[in-house]
Amino acid sequence: MTEHAFETSARAAVASERRWRLDLIPNPYGPVDSVIDAVSRFDGWSSPSGDQAETLRVRLAARAGVSSDWIVLANGIDELHAMIAQRRSHHGPTVVFPPSDPMLEAWLRRHSVQVEPVWRGPGFALPIDAETRGLPRGATSVVLTPNDPTGTIMSVQEAVRLSRQSALVVIDERHAAYSPRTLAPLVREFDNLVLLQTFETFAALTAFPLAWAVAPPKIAREIAAQGRPSGLAQVSVIAALAALAAETEIKATVRRVMIEKGRLFRQLRKLNMISPPYPSWSNFLLARIERGTSAYFIPRLRERGITVFEVGSPKLPNHLRVSGVSQDATTALKQALIEIALDL
Repeated sequence: MTEHAFETSARAAVASERRWRLDLIPNPYGPVDSVIDAVSRFDGWSSPSGDQAETLRVRLAARAGVSSDWIVLANGIDELHAMIAQRRSHHGPTVVFPPSDPMLEAWLRRHSVQVEPVWRGPGFALPIDAETRGLPRGATSVVLTPNDPTGTIMSVQEAVRLSRQSALVVIDERHAAYSPRTLAPLVREFDNLVLLQTFETFAALTAFPLAWAVAPPKIAREIAAQGRPSGLAQVSVIAALAALAAETEIKATVRRVMIEKGRLFRQLRKLNMISPPYPSWSNFLLARIERGTSAYFIPRLRERGITVFEVGSPKLPNHLRVSGVSQDATTALKQALIEIALDL
């Protein structure tokens, strides 16, 4: 074994004692203490009282500038997507815009009669021509903004064009807490827009999932009618109310994540084995392996205790999605990439 190989092996052994999950999307700081305290005091697992759920709806409605009959609560954003897909299953195809979250597309296929992918254009822009209708009639268009894994956002102009070409537009803003922009005001202006948000990502409540839809009251009632008979998990309602009360504290952790994402961007663009990351409006970055392949780098990163997300899209070969986590995680990733590249 050469001296360089020995040193690399020794560093990998030390690094493997630490585990860096740069493939995860929820806030790496986890739930704040006040939310943990609220959950720890929970003493029952029955459905929530009407008062608790209605209090949550009223507070979420106030944030969106609407009345509470515009708000639909669900046990996580996946459940909301299922409820909408079931409501729309016989009204036309569900349209998705890859490259996007493949797990969401797979989930929609479980609940929709027909799912049609329409690939994004250059710069990951939505392929919506202002002059021609490019989507199938009766489409329910589902858009992540910021999008996973590209980090791109849908502009107001794109949203308006999409609303004109679709029977219903579902705007999934699960990552919007990391972006200075939201399309929430448009829901009050257009009668075929539905906005989805969740506590699962920015507040790290994946263990107690609760999401909400903002929609015109008629659509909101139709979506709510698709809810599960058992209703909402009471512990999730309690966690959500506690998260709203701790919003200032949670936003502080979100800012820390975004600062680290900026540092991650600057560190990666200095390296020559990986492309400068694409601009991102979320807490993760998308970048392409330039020397070697993702199949070469990913297992070697894993040996060093570092997990990144490999983008499985055929139109994005050798692309990785990497989340901003901490200064130590960024440093470990940079050093590992350099070490692995030396062995190419």
